[in-house]
Amino acid sequence: MSGELLGLEPPRARTGVVSGAVRVPGSKSIAQRAVVLAALAPGRTRFAAMPDGEDVDSALNLVRAAGARVERLAPAAFAIDGRPPGPHRGWKGDPALEAGESGTLARIATAAFAFCGDAGRVGEVRVRGTLSKRASPALFAALRGAGVRTDPVDATRWPVALTPIGPPSEVHLDSPGSSQEVSALLVALAAWPGESRLVVRGAIPSRPYLALTIDALTRFGAHVDLAREADVSSYAIRGPLRALERPLAIEPDASAAAVALAAACLTGGAARIEGLGSSSLQGDARVVAHLAAFGCAARAEDAALVASGFPSRCVDLDLEGEPDLAPVLAVVAAAATRACGGRAILSGLGTLPGKESSRIEVLAGGLTALGFECVATRSNLSISPGNPRIPDAPLDPRGDHRMAFAFALMGLLSEHVLVRDPECVAKSWPQFWRDLERAGASVARWKP
Repeated sequence: MSGELLGLEPPRARTGVVSGAVRVPGSKSIAQRAVVLAALAPGRTRFAAMPDGEDVDSALNLVRAAGARVERLAPAAFAIDGRPPGPHRGWKGDPALEAGESGTLARIATAAFAFCGDAGRVGEVRVRGTLSKRASPALFAALRGAGVRTDPVDATRWPVALTPIGPPSEVHLDSPGSSQEVSALLVALAAWPGESRLVVRGAIPSRPYLALTIDALTRFGAHVDLAREADVSSYAIRGPLRALERPLAIEPDASAAAVALAAACLTGGAARIEGLGSSSLQGDARVVAHLAAFGCAARAEDAALVASGFPSRCVDLDLEGEPDLAPVLAVVAAAATRACGGRAILSGLGTLPGKESSRIEVLAGGLTALGFECVATRSNLSISPGNPRIPDAPLDPRGDHRMAFAFALMGLLSEHVLVRDPECVAKSWPQFWRDLERAGASVARWKP
């Protein structure tokens, strides 16, 4: 309900302390990749512990529209019967494939339809919200270079109409703006039998996310080999995909876990996230190392992430590999600056201006409202302690779920923080406010 405001209070004595085993949703990044792969593989794949949230719902609805059969077996269990590519078959593009507001899904679905759609039959990929203003020029150029027709002919964003082709033997991607573009092409190429090659020239942003894609491809029977030389990454891909024999349980989301762990540190609690440990391939599981750098007691165990202790050291962090941690760690960094009287810098944030909101700008605005001194550039955020003050207006996350998470943490750190449009968290964590309150935070709602 966008007309609501939500407020949080910092802890007094033991009131409002976040502690214990905190529930977080499953990884939407893993779930979206697996849903698309299941929809491209012959046979039936079963899922257990599928996360809810708008992005995962969009993935399920999109593959259903593409012709895969999606069956709900239980509240969080699904089965997908795939629609693999081949002569006179493959994904349908009519009705249009709706990717919602997920950049990951939009890019993967675009490449999947371009190479795995029913050849010669035009289909459209659509998006909504802020994603309609975000471009992916490197991906569209790679598709056109492989022979895919797009309408508009010079399309760099969505909506876009595509005329799919058969599997190219080699695809070239130059200067990717996101690792999602690499993931999208790997997924689409792996759906076909035989070997193909993806050549990527230039640095790949947020490279750890590729580990999730390659792991998912391996689970579904594909093989991916990487050769790197200077700034060229060459991927040899061998398909086809195969449906999984056993149900796939989606592990907890590391980005969500970071919010819960930071909440515990900021409130004097001790939190534990079960089912997400040192073996996780999610790059954001590195949050425990970053929290430890700020002076918290945080670590990864075999099957859990744990954290406690107020941040007490000012450090400079390069988050190029995990930019989605910036909203959480900006608040942790701010708390640390007031504890140690110094300055903290988050760098490597060059992908954030193109997200659901201009995240560096919105973060800096929120922290400034709390009295911190912030200097924001396109890729860096510098934070100094400043003088504490009460915000003179509700903090507006601009419809961005990760900004709402960050403002929630600010509310655990400072007095009288109100968050506008709290329901925008539905994109990835619909029960966030309830789960945070159950973990010990003090949460209240107001009608403006």
